[in-house]
Order: sequence, then structure tokens, then C-alpha cells
Amino acid sequence: MAKFPTLFQTPKEPKVLITTSINSTLHDQAHLLTTLFPNSKYIRRSAHRFSHKFSVREIAKFSSNRGYTTLIVLMEDQKKPCGLDVVHLPEGPHFHFSVSNWVEGKKLPGHGNPTNHYPELILNNFRTPLGLLTAHLFRGIFPPQPEFEGRQVLTFHNQRDYIFVRRHRYVFRDRREREKQVVDASGKPMKGAEEIRTGLQELGPRFTLKLRRIDRGVQRISGQEWEWKAGMEKQRTRFQL
Repeated sequence: MAKFPTLFQTPKEPKVLITTSINSTLHDQAHLLTTLFPNSKYIRRSAHRFSHKFSVREIAKFSSNRGYTTLIVLMEDQKKPCGLDVVHLPEGPHFHFSVSNWVEGKKLPGHGNPTNHYPELILNNFRTPLGLLTAHLFRGIFPPQPEFEGRQVLTFHNQRDYIFVRRHRYVFRDRREREKQVVDASGKPMKGAEEIRTGLQELGPRFTLKLRRIDRGVQRISGQEWEWKAGMEKQRTRFQL
């Protein structure tokens, strides 16, 4: 909190700017991210010979002057998402994630269609100081007051330093005859939930994040005071998040 005080202060109205690497072809995937993050806007990043190749530091400065609180850059490799850079505006930190197992919602069996409601946020298993820093980064992207009528839940689940991102819609229904009753920790049926069950429908997209580097400012510069990079710890069996 002493190093990044603004990161631990949730903004009242988060505003996200989404862009891609230069001359990227991931326009559909970037538009999917606008449905995942509320109050977000996607702007193409072109490198035409008559245009100026803006750097991430310049884009972060422009977006901060226009009231954006977070900058997200989607990276590409062989026309597939390979990385996700998240910059907390105005002065960082800058998180570098690798992306794997990207699956769009329309390719999921029995998928649903998302709505514009603010989702409920679940941050699971972020226990270390580095994990808490990463969890507060995700928390600052979403509005602090979810809209429960949408019944949408976005989960960031950390397991062995891999962050699994899933989005679901839940629905309450009646218990079927063959289903068991809900029990508490003592094994007794829970009162008030005898005939109620919860069903989940995945909305997508689903993907997995892996934290690779954290820069104190926007992008890495020489002489910066603090940074974290994967592989710095000598003990390889220790999980960082």
C-alpha cells in the first residue's frame, strides 16, 4: 500500500481503454474483452506508414488525461491471444500476463449470451503480498457495486500461480427428486435451502493468465526502484501468488 496507494483505492467509476499490439488482427477478441470489462472501449492501434506509432507509455498518458483508470493491451502471436498487459493509470504499476487456453463463448457447449449488467467479482486464493497486489489490480477494473439482476459472476481463480478466468450466469431452480439435499459442515441438511438448487451457465470467454513481470511504472525503464519478474526466487517450488 505504501508503494502503490492508488491501486488500493477503488475508483467510483472505473473506465477501461482496450487496445492491441501494432497492426494486430485480434479485433474480435478485443471486442469480447469490452463485454468482459464494464465501462470499456476498444480503439484500434494502427501502424500505417502515414500514422504515428504510439508507444504504450504515450497511450497511457493520453488515456489518463481523458479519465481512463486502466489500460489493457492484448498481445498477439500467430493470430491468437498470447499476452495481456494491464496498466493501472496514471503512473502504474504495469502487469504483464501471458494468455493461454483462449476459448470464445460461442464455442462453449450450452453457452449463454452476456448482458451489460455489472458482474459480481470473485477473487479466489490470492494470499501472498504479490497475490494481494494482483487481486487489487483486478478489483480496480470493476465497479464496486454489482448489478444483481443480471446474475453474472466473473471469477479469477488462482491455482499454482495460474489464474483461471471464467464468467457464468447463475439461476435458482427447484431441487429434482434424484438430487441430494444441501448439508452444512456438520453434515445436517441446511435450513431454508431444502428445495432450492443453483444452476450455472458459462458465458465466456474463458482463458488462463500467468503473471510474468510487474514494472513499477508504465513499461520498464532503467533505474526504476522496484520490479518483479518470474524466476527471481531461487526456491522454484514456492508459489508467488
